[in-house]
Amino acid sequence: MKKPLVIAHRGARAHAPENTLAAARLAHAAKADMWELDTCLTKDGQLVVIHDDTLERTTDVAKRPEFADRAPWPVDGFTLEEIRTLDAGSWFGETDPFKTVASGKVDAAALASYKGEKIPTLEEALRLTKDLGWRVNVEIKSHAGDAGHTTVTRKVAALIKELGMERSVIISSFQHSYLREAAELLPQVPRGALVEKPSEGQDPQAGRRAGTAIVPGLTVDEAVAMCRGAEAAFLHPDKDFVDAEFVRAVQDKGFGVNIWTVNSSKNLQRAIGYGVYGIITDYPARLREMLE
Repeated sequence: MKKPLVIAHRGARAHAPENTLAAARLAHAAKADMWELDTCLTKDGQLVVIHDDTLERTTDVAKRPEFADRAPWPVDGFTLEEIRTLDAGSWFGETDPFKTVASGKVDAAALASYKGEKIPTLEEALRLTKDLGWRVNVEIKSHAGDAGHTTVTRKVAALIKELGMERSVIISSFQHSYLREAAELLPQVPRGALVEKPSEGQDPQAGRRAGTAIVPGLTVDEAVAMCRGAEAAFLHPDKDFVDAEFVRAVQDKGFGVNIWTVNSSKNLQRAIGYGVYGIITDYPARLREMLE
C-alpha cells in the first residue's frame, strides 16, 4: 500500500501558533510532505494567512486599546498595516490549545520564540515554501457576501503564477465556485473540494439545498459528482465521512482523498489503513513516525 502524504494542518499547529511561518518551519522539520494554510483578504485587499474571519482567537487584538471599538475585529475590517502590528504568537502559550505546553512537549525556548510572531502574507508563506523546496495546500476562505468574493481567487492565482509555484501548490476551498474559477486561471494546479458536516444547530439539509460543501452525509456518487462539479482532482472530506470502502470507491473513480483533521494515534492508524492519498493532521511528526 502506498504511504499517504503527511499534510501539516495550518503547519505543526499542535506545537506552534497556527498559520504562522514558525508553524510551517516546524512542520517541515517534522518531514511533512506539505503544509496546509488558510488565506483571505484584508480591508485593503491584501492576502493574509489566517483561519478565522476575526482576529481575536489568534492575535492580541482584544488587548489593544487602539482597536477596542472595533470588536469583533473582522480580518476584512483591518488593513494589512494594522494587522502587521498584532502579536500572532503569544496566544499559543497563554491558551495552550493542544495541552502540549502543559505536557512539556513545547519548551520555554520555543514559546519565547513565538512571542511577537506575525500573521504572514500569503506571499511570505509561499516564498518560504519555495525556499524550502516544499509544497503547500492553499485553502481559500469564503468571501461570500462581501467585496472579496469576486477577486480573492484571481489574486491567489496571480501570486502563484508570479512565483512560478504551479507545481508546488494545491488549491482547496469549501466555496467550490472558487475552484472552478481556479481551474480556468491555473488549469495545471490541482484543486481539492472541501466538504464538512453541519455544525450543531445548523439545518442538516440547508447545505445540500444551497449546493454548498456542508452536507449531513456523502455517498460515493455524491462525492464524485461534487469533485466533477468543482473541477477538483481531490476530495477533502471531514474524517467522519469516510471509511475504507468509501475511500477505495472514490479513488477508483480517479479522485484522490485527503482527509482532515486526523490527530490521535488510533485515528491516524485507521486513516493509513483506508489507503487515502493524504492525511491532514495537527501532528505531522506523529504521523511521520508511524509511517516510518
